Amino acid sequence: MSLDPKTFLAIHLLCSVAMGRPVFGLATEKRHGLYVGLEGEAGIKARIAAWCAQYGVDSNPIDYALGRFSLASEDDISGLIDRMQRRKIGFVVIDTLSLAMAGLDEIAGQHMSLVIDALHRIKRETGACVVAIAHTGKNEKAGIRGHSSQLGNVDTTIEIVAHNRETIREENKTRVVEHEITLATPRSAIVRKQRDAEGGKRLNFALVLRETPFTDARGAIIKRPALDEHEAFPDLPPEESREVKPAKLNARQRAALDILEALNRKLGRAGPATRDQLKGALRREGWPGQRVADLHGAIRDVLAALEAKGAIEVDSNDCVHPSM
Repeated sequence: MSLDPKTFLAIHLLCSVAMGRPVFGLATEKRHGLYVGLEGEAGIKARIAAWCAQYGVDSNPIDYALGRFSLASEDDISGLIDRMQRRKIGFVVIDTLSLAMAGLDEIAGQHMSLVIDALHRIKRETGACVVAIAHTGKNEKAGIRGHSSQLGNVDTTIEIVAHNRETIREENKTRVVEHEITLATPRSAIVRKQRDAEGGKRLNFALVLRETPFTDARGAIIKRPALDEHEAFPDLPPEESREVKPAKLNARQRAALDILEALNRKLGRAGPATRDQLKGALRREGWPGQRVADLHGAIRDVLAALEAKGAIEVDSNDCVHPSM
C-alpha cells in the first residue's frame, strides 16, 4: 500500500473544491474536478472512497480519467480539453508529470517548453486550475526534478515534506535519527512559490486508514489512506529556508561553464551542445588557459565536477544543459 502523500493531497484538494468545503481553513471556489491518473490506476476508486469516508461524503464528487495520456500528443491534449469543456471541469490534476512526458526528456529545455506550453493551453482553453504532480531529484533541496524552466512558468509550487527525522542531544553531541515513515508520520505541504504573494505557508496533515465499500478477492474489506488535516504539529521545528546556494566553482570550472553557455547561444535552436561539441569547443578556446599533460583527462574531469556540483545536466541525448 503506497504511502506517497502527493496523490492523497491531490484527491483531498480536488474533492474538497468540488464540494466547496474549506481546505486547511481556507475558503475555496467550488469547481468540478478531474483527476488524470497515470500511475496506481487500480486503486483510485478506493482512494476516493476512503476520502469520502473520512469527510462524511456519500458519493464520489469528482471525475477521473485513467490510463495513457501524453502532453506530447496533440490528440491527447485536444481530447482532454474537449472532455473538460463538456464536463465543465474547473480543476484538473495530472498525476504524474514525468509519465505525461513519455518519450520526452525532463531535463531538456526544448522538451520542457513543449510541456509547459501544453499545460498553459489547457488552462487557457478551459479556464481551469491545472496542477501537475512532479517528483524531486536526487538532491531534494534542489527542488523539482527536471529542467529549471518549469519553476519560472508556474504560479504556485507546493512541496510535501515528511517530518520523520528527530534530533537527539546527548551530552555535548547531537545525532539525527530517521524514523520509518508510517500513516501517522507528520507531513506538511509547504508553499515554496506563490506568484504575486509570499510563499512559506505550511499546511499540516497526516494519513489515516479508512474502510471502503470494496472487497478484495478473499472478501476482506479494502482499507485505504485518506488525508487528515492538522492545524499544527507543536513539536516541529520552524520551517527551514529552501534557498539553494550556488555551487562554488574554481577558475577552470567557471571558464568551462562560460564556454558552454557561449556555445549554446551560438547553436541557438540547434542546441544545446552535445558533450562532444563541448569538448571540441574547450579545445578550440584553449581551455584551461595553460598547458596540461593530459587535456583529454582534464576535460573529462571538469565535466564530471560540473555535473557533480549541479552546474550542468546531461540529458539522454548526451546534450549538456547549464543549470546554474
